[in-house]
Parts: sequence; C-alpha cells; structure tokens
Amino acid sequence: MSEQAPATSPRRVPVQFSLTWLLTVLLLVALASAYGVTAARLRTAEAELMRLREETGYLPPTAEDEVAAVRLNSDQPMTYRLRVRVPAAPRYRIAYSSLWPESAAAPDWFGAVAVPPGESVVTVRILKDPRDDRWKITTLRRGADGTRRMATVLPEKHVDIFCGSHDWLGTGVTHHCSTRPIGQSLRLLDERVLVGEGAMMLYGDGPPSGEMVGVFAELQPDIGAI
Repeated sequence: MSEQAPATSPRRVPVQFSLTWLLTVLLLVALASAYGVTAARLRTAEAELMRLREETGYLPPTAEDEVAAVRLNSDQPMTYRLRVRVPAAPRYRIAYSSLWPESAAAPDWFGAVAVPPGESVVTVRILKDPRDDRWKITTLRRGADGTRRMATVLPEKHVDIFCGSHDWLGTGVTHHCSTRPIGQSLRLLDERVLVGEGAMMLYGDGPPSGEMVGVFAELQPDIGAI
C-alpha cells in the first residue's frame, strides 16, 4: 500500500504594486491635500475681501450714465461714511444740512462740497470742534483731486437735540449700491431725530409737517445756488 503525499496549502503570492500605481496614488494624495489647502485659503481670502469691502466700500460696475453710492461702516456716533461715484459731466456736489423746515420739499442746505469725477469717500459728522469748542456739522470728501472739507456751526437748539436721548429714523443710501440716472439727485443721508410731535410720525419722502432736525446729505448736480 503506497503512502499518500501530505496535502500542502497553496503558496501565497505576495501582493505586488507597480511603480506606476504607487506614483499615481502619491499624486492623488498630493492633489487632494493641495486642493484642501487652496480651498481653506480661498475661504479666508473671501472673508477678508468681504471685511475690506465693508470698511472701504465697494461700488460694483454701473452704467456710464448713472451716479452711484454705498454706505460704509462707521464706529463713531453721529458719523456717516459713504463712497460715491460720479461721471465727468455734469459736475456734482454733496449738499449737507441739519434742518428740514416745516412743509418744505427738501432740507435747508447749509453748504456743499464739489465732487470730482470717479470715486470719492465722504464723511459727514456732527461733532464738537476742539479748535473753537463749537458744535458743527462737517462734510469731508476725499477724491482724486485731494481732500475738501466744509463745516457749519450748529444752532444751539440743534446741539441740544443731538446731545439728548432721542430715537432716530434713518433712510437714504444703505450698504447696497444705489444708483440714479445722470442729472438726477441721490439722497445719501436722511437721519431724522424724532422729537416732539415728529416722534409719532413717519414722513417717508413727503415734507414734514413740523421742523425736523437731523443729518441730511444729497449728491446733486452742481447747478446754481444750493
């Protein structure tokens, strides 16, 4: 009787990877890592861009026959910042005031600052001037031709209102771009202090039934007296 040879388990063949396959895997890992880093940097850059736009203002491209404006962030009380853009013609100015007379169709403009073609940053403030200790409304414009500033001393009645504790009704330009056709005016600021009977009414675009005190500014064609 012949002896039967013992059964042997099949021989395991080691898994082999080609050099090309290994290089492909390494390339995919590197690409995935680079994509992740790039995506993270892009999100950071977009957040920084959004912050800078909020601080410095961003006016998207608009038609050549339009004026444009946008409100900027401000961390100071009774301080308003805007970015405006006007064409080469006609000439434009920024009129300002703290008084809207009773039954008038517009504020009683105190003065105006010329605006050069292109973009400018405008700051309108109510402040106590340290040089003479008088309260004023000031308009500062920075543009391609440099800086221009105008200021008007406020009546004592207005100073008392601005320094008091009152509610405000604010309209005008917002943080989203506003435009108007060339030749038309654009109300930049309409910040009304609600005191007396005016505190119980919302006037919208109509004239107030009583004298209103606030911060008013308008981008308007530089034609004739204000």
